[in-house]
Amino acid sequence: MAATAEQRPEPRNADGVAEVPAAGTHAWYHREAALARGRWQVRCLFSDDHADGAKVSDPGDTSGRFEIWRAGLDDQGRPRLRINPDAAPDSPPMWFVALPEFDDTRPAMTLVGYAHETLPPGVVVPDATFFSLPTRNRDQVGAIRWWRDEAVVDQVYVGENWRRRHVATALIYAASAYHQFMGWPDRLHSDGRRTSLGDNLVAGLRHPSRIAALEKLMPPMDPDPRRG
Repeated sequence: MAATAEQRPEPRNADGVAEVPAAGTHAWYHREAALARGRWQVRCLFSDDHADGAKVSDPGDTSGRFEIWRAGLDDQGRPRLRINPDAAPDSPPMWFVALPEFDDTRPAMTLVGYAHETLPPGVVVPDATFFSLPTRNRDQVGAIRWWRDEAVVDQVYVGENWRRRHVATALIYAASAYHQFMGWPDRLHSDGRRTSLGDNLVAGLRHPSRIAALEKLMPPMDPDPRRG
């Protein structure tokens, strides 16, 4: 008889540390504690113990399961997103600026990532706080924008000097963590619009069921050097 998900051990390396499971393994959310204003202390686990995208309050024994990220509050009450470095190897530790667009008929959120040591990794601050910091827009590592109510990623951008370091993967996980932390609906996924770089990115992502087939190739997001 085949082993159930609960019986199957997670793959481990020679040091006994859980390895990143194979592409297509479910990713689901353990809501550890309710926070104020509909937010959650939550973590994302990579295993087939629950359905992909499930929000679980009592997950059972999760020992040995691979944790992709966790989200909660730091000791100053700020949101903090902790990405497992093994899930996005070689990506720099980032903190984030949250840029909401909630007055629009299609509310959106953008997280902009910075690698400077101005703030602890994972901390999320509003734009008003960012302006008081010794960091500038040009210092950003990358950014991700998505539609809040649909959980559809609109754009992912990585600065040219930071590419091929799994930064886009780290940004996607950060956005997913923030989305679930805020208690917003569904789970992040892609529609059929993307740039050539974006299409290369999604080809290597670990959750192919969340990626729609390419329908429209979008223009590059890099500035046009011909414009100076």
